[in-house]
Amino acid sequence: MFIPEEKISEILHAADIVDIVSESVILKKSGQNYFGLCPFHSEKTPSFSVNPGKQIFHCFGCGAGGNSLSFVMKYHGLAFPEAAKMLARKYNITVDTRHLDPAVKKHQDLKETLFRINRKVMAHYHQHLHKDPAGQAARQYLDHRHITPAVMEEFHLGFALDQWDDVVGFLKKARVSRKAAENSGLVLPRKTGSGFYDRFRNRIMFPIFDINMQVAGFGGRVMDDAMPKYMNSPETPVYSKTRILYGLHAAKTHCRTTGIVHIVEGYFDFLTLYQHGITNTVATLGTALTPEHVRILKGYAPAMILVFDSDAAGIAAAKRSIKTFVNEGVETRILILPKGEDPDTFVMKNGAAAFQKLAETARSVMAFLREVAIEAHGMSVSGRAKVLADMVPYLGDIHDSALRSLHVRDLAETLGIDETAVLEKVKQQVVQGRHPRDTVSDTHPADPERSSDPRERQLLSLMLHSPDIIGQVRDSGVLDHFYSERLCRIGRIMVQADPDPDFFVTRVMGGMASDEDRELVAALAMSGGVDDNDSLPAAAAAVIQRIIRIRRKNDSRLTAKIKQAEKSCDTDLMELLRLKQQELRQIYNGQ
Repeated sequence: MFIPEEKISEILHAADIVDIVSESVILKKSGQNYFGLCPFHSEKTPSFSVNPGKQIFHCFGCGAGGNSLSFVMKYHGLAFPEAAKMLARKYNITVDTRHLDPAVKKHQDLKETLFRINRKVMAHYHQHLHKDPAGQAARQYLDHRHITPAVMEEFHLGFALDQWDDVVGFLKKARVSRKAAENSGLVLPRKTGSGFYDRFRNRIMFPIFDINMQVAGFGGRVMDDAMPKYMNSPETPVYSKTRILYGLHAAKTHCRTTGIVHIVEGYFDFLTLYQHGITNTVATLGTALTPEHVRILKGYAPAMILVFDSDAAGIAAAKRSIKTFVNEGVETRILILPKGEDPDTFVMKNGAAAFQKLAETARSVMAFLREVAIEAHGMSVSGRAKVLADMVPYLGDIHDSALRSLHVRDLAETLGIDETAVLEKVKQQVVQGRHPRDTVSDTHPADPERSSDPRERQLLSLMLHSPDIIGQVRDSGVLDHFYSERLCRIGRIMVQADPDPDFFVTRVMGGMASDEDRELVAALAMSGGVDDNDSLPAAAAAVIQRIIRIRRKNDSRLTAKIKQAEKSCDTDLMELLRLKQQELRQIYNGQ
């Protein structure tokens, strides 16, 4: 490990996994565990479980599992040292990273450098907006858009001067290296190869915060008809447009409170709604919504309302996003504003109450698609045929057969077409368009370990539930009789771990060499043990005896057959038995 083991233990002891996971997943208590929708795969029924007693999480759907550090790493896409430092900061624990692996430290230092550069440049842009005479036009523009000083301050709006080297000079004066400046995406190398120039010029600047309140990037908007109207930072080690939504850092608590999130397209749409009290709102960053965006939002609100302009571009954007929401199994409604309006102008003219009232009329995804298709094609015979053709691909994407059947019936009644005919078209679409889904069987191929003796898994599970039996396992030598090398390896780590039951599972996970092994430990720890603790030693003894007896019996039987084949000089049978023996070992060794 790159961080001392005692420091990792201190972090894990201080962290509460329910608190950590609750920041990103809506959890509900059921018995001793908490359950929610998994943030790592698409699902409608919660299969993601958090056990506060063992301080672990496990998804029974996709197999993800681990402790607090594992969750932070997987959810935020961080390396181990970064995740450890993130949790350490949260719990005011000092972590010494001087002895990090050079490559890891270099990457971590780069990210910290980029965050530091972005904070400095944010303040630089903010100063231009409020204090620089050249920012007067920008101040007037924001005043014209009715953006209040309070909102400008809360979201740290700024202004990029109409100069080619303003930020270049600022970073040079701040002693930022040329390489770090280029990695930030704030400056670009000149085509001549000599020097750099500013990416953002003469634009209102919107700092883009990640969920941890770090400045990950910037968006810039022109104040006239110049193109492009909007420009965002490029992908960097700290900015990923597929994972960040504008304003989520400020809106997440309000989304949790209301259970709904409004998704708009532009910065000004977000700011106007936010300052009018519609604070459960986020904005996309000029890109289509991704599955990662939707999974992140599911952690804050179970229901989502897409708010789009009424023009063709707005409707097209809504249609592009629908498949993502359908695949993610999220309750989604579409709000198309009156013609000529966008969220910004509508709220300014009509107020927050009118917007909220209109949002209550937002249509379901299928109702929206059906109405758009009917408006485009009409209800003539040929028009209805085209409407059906438009709707069939969307109906085919609905995984829930019962829900699909209900929508088929609604469409058939609306179009006046026999339901059986509509259903047949949809079935053809499902068959023709069948492809690997984001399910356990597709994303997680059959685990070779599941072919191993289930008693080996059962014994490890018993050890995780009750470390008191570890001495019994060690003395029996049962691990030497495991067929699965992987389970044997995990078992030996358990035997060597401190058996203190309070943090036993966490310590075992700390000894795992891979995410796959940590996930397996989480799954074994979550699986049912023995209800009566008094019977655990007896249950363990029975499993131990069974493993040893079966291994000895199988080995003796196969060895006897090989010897018999040798005596009879049956080379074909002897080779066949040896191949069988090799095949058996390969199966149980997970090869």
